[in-house]
Amino acid sequence: MKRIYSTLAFIFIAATTLSLLSCSKSETNSLSVPAKGIIVTKPGDSGTTTFDSSNITSIYPTSIPEGWTVDEINMYEGTITVTSPDLPYEEDEVQNGTLSLMGYTPTGNTRTISIYLAIVESTVDFYDQPANCYVVTKPDTRYTFNPMIGGSATPVATTKVRVLWETKSGLIQYLDMRDGKATFYIAGAKEDEDDEEVGVYPGNAVIGGYDQNDNLLWSWHIWVTNNDPTTAENTIVLNGQTVMSANLGAECNSNGSTDSEKIFDSFGLYYQWGRKDPFVGPATYDFSGNYDHTLTDYRNVSVAIDYVDSTADEGTSEWTTENPMSIIKGNKENSYDWLYSGHDNTLWSTTKKSESDPCPAGWRVPDASIYSNLTINEIYDNIDWSELQPMYGILLNDITSGEEYFFTAQGRRNYLDCRLDIINDDEFCPVPWSGYYWTATTEGEDASAMFFDLNTATRTWNGFDAKRAMHRANALPIRCVRE
Repeated sequence: MKRIYSTLAFIFIAATTLSLLSCSKSETNSLSVPAKGIIVTKPGDSGTTTFDSSNITSIYPTSIPEGWTVDEINMYEGTITVTSPDLPYEEDEVQNGTLSLMGYTPTGNTRTISIYLAIVESTVDFYDQPANCYVVTKPDTRYTFNPMIGGSATPVATTKVRVLWETKSGLIQYLDMRDGKATFYIAGAKEDEDDEEVGVYPGNAVIGGYDQNDNLLWSWHIWVTNNDPTTAENTIVLNGQTVMSANLGAECNSNGSTDSEKIFDSFGLYYQWGRKDPFVGPATYDFSGNYDHTLTDYRNVSVAIDYVDSTADEGTSEWTTENPMSIIKGNKENSYDWLYSGHDNTLWSTTKKSESDPCPAGWRVPDASIYSNLTINEIYDNIDWSELQPMYGILLNDITSGEEYFFTAQGRRNYLDCRLDIINDDEFCPVPWSGYYWTATTEGEDASAMFFDLNTATRTWNGFDAKRAMHRANALPIRCVRE
C-alpha cells in the first residue's frame, strides 16, 4: 500500500520548522543515499534503496520524474521506495530521471539530496555463481551478485556494500544491497556526447562487503572489459586445457603491438601467491616514474595501496581478507612469504577451485604443467633486443601443436618491498623487461611461475622457464584456466 503524503501536514511542518529557524543553534546533521540511484528492470516495477541520516526527522520529495511515484520514505528503516511508470507510457512519462528530496532537522535546517531513477531492462545475474571475480562486458546493464557468499562457500554476514577502489571514477554505479542481493550498474562508453555507445569503459574495481558494525568481511573483484575472456575467440589451448588469452584483469592481449595503449591495456592485475585480491599495476605502460595506477573509492576520493610488513598480526590470511588493499612485504625469516609463519599450500589448488582463487566462476589458477610445452620462438634469437623491447612481451611456441602465443612482459611487484619491477634482478646482465605468470603449483617454500626475459648482452641468452621457483610475496599476473 502506498503511503499518501498530506499537503496540509507538509505545510504545517514546513511552517513550524521555519519559525524555529531563527532560534536554532549550530547542529550536526547529514543525509545521503549511498547507492545514489534506484534501478528497476521493467516498467511498473518498484525499487527500494537505503539512506543514511543524522539528526534528520523527516524527508519529503520536492521533484519527481513524470510517471514515477514515491511509495514510502521509512524513517525507521532508512529506506526509500518508488514505482516506475507502467506500459503503455503516457505522454511526458520518462524511463529515467532525478528524484529530489529534502530532509528536515528538528530546528528547521534542511538537507537536499538527489536520486537517479531508471528502468534498465538489460540485466545479468551472477547470484548463483559465487566467485571472487565477476566479468562484466555489457553496457547499460544492471548486474546482481551474492554478497552473502565469499569465494565458493563461506557464508558472509554482509549488511552493506561499498566500492573499495576502482581504476576509473564512476566505473561501478548505483551499487546497492537489498534482501541479500548486491546490484550495480555499468554505463555505456562514449567518446563524446554525440557518439553512439562503443561498449563499456574498461577497468577494474573491488567491492567490499561490511557487517552492521562497519567491519569489512569480504571483497569481490569486478573485471570490466569489452573482450569477454571466457569466449572461444579469447581463449587458447595449452597442454589440452583451455586458457584465457588475456591476463586476469586485462582489457586485451596486445599480441606484439608496439602501440602504448594496447600494451598498457594488456598488463592486467597482480596477485601475491594464494591471495584472492588484486593489486593494480603501473600508472604508465613504460613504468615511467614507477608510480602505481591511480585509484578512487566510493566517495570519489583518491586511495592507494598500503605497503605493510609481515608481522604476527598482519601476516595472516584472516588479516588479508579484512585488508584487501594492503600488500605485504616478504618475511625473510619465512623465506619471503607474505605469511608471517609457515606456508599454506591450500590457498590455491592445482586440482580444483579454492576459496581464495581469484579467477571468475568456472575458472581457476592453473597448475605449472600448463606451460610445460612452451618455449621461446627461435626468431627472437635472431633479432636485436632493441627491436623486441618496444613490444613488451614475447612470442612463445607450443612445441606439440606448433601454435604461437604472445605473452605480455608486465614485470611484477617484487617480494622485498612490493614495488613494481619490470627489470630482471640480474646484477651482471639486467634486462629491459621480464614476464612472470603465477601457477597454483608450490615448490617447497616457494611457488612456481612461468618466467621469461630478454637479454641485452647476447641474443642467445633469452631466458624461459616453465616452472621457476618464486618467493610467494611476489605479486604476479595470472592466466586463468577453465575448470
